[in-house]
Amino acid sequence: MSRVLTLLVASCLLIAGCLEGDEDIFYGDDINPPVAVEDFILVDENGDYFSFSELEGKVIVVAFLFTRCPDICPVVSANMNYVSQELGDLYGTEVAMLSITVDPWRDNSTIMHSYAEQRGLDWPHLTTASEDLSDFTDLSDVWSNFGVGLETNASDVDSDSVADLFDSCPDTPEGEAVDDRGCGLETQQSEGDVSVKHHPLTYWVDHTTGTIIVDKQMQQRVWWGDADWIPELVLEDIYKLLEE
Repeated sequence: MSRVLTLLVASCLLIAGCLEGDEDIFYGDDINPPVAVEDFILVDENGDYFSFSELEGKVIVVAFLFTRCPDICPVVSANMNYVSQELGDLYGTEVAMLSITVDPWRDNSTIMHSYAEQRGLDWPHLTTASEDLSDFTDLSDVWSNFGVGLETNASDVDSDSVADLFDSCPDTPEGEAVDDRGCGLETQQSEGDVSVKHHPLTYWVDHTTGTIIVDKQMQQRVWWGDADWIPELVLEDIYKLLEE
């Protein structure tokens, strides 16, 4: 009887150990096993080289975006800004933020600077260091390391040189000049609009990714879907990593 009891206790402890190993630690999705971040050098919004290893020893929140993104990217940026403010003195000393573009064809350092400045964002916004936009291996290696899926699409139903995802006026009369929303300058302007034609938005980028939290040992530990952000819970995950 005592032998059976011993076996039962041992089995329970083994099962408990297995369950504990598989237990979710974070509010976001646990990255298990953790994935090491391969060091990289990109260019920030000021045109300066930036190495990821500069942040070793800090908890790092890494987001992927493109500046023309009409919906989720600005929300993620705002969430990151909120989290940075809530961290108080921990931000900058023990916690860092990074944003990395998925649209190097357009998002040069000048564009990234404007994006960050307009939104009051004070962390590095990174893009490729390559001057040859047909070969930006430095950036594509980062995407691969963080599991970023990327697809571009040039769908333009009304042929106005504005990709459909960015086009607020899909029925622009043929041949009419349009603003950067794809709306005709003559027939589709609201009263009081002051429209300026910018570079045609001839393609859009769809990136399958989330925001990743990296621990102090440069290991990817937590994944938050871009549409699933709950800033207060992201903060809790950061605090857990700070305690390790």
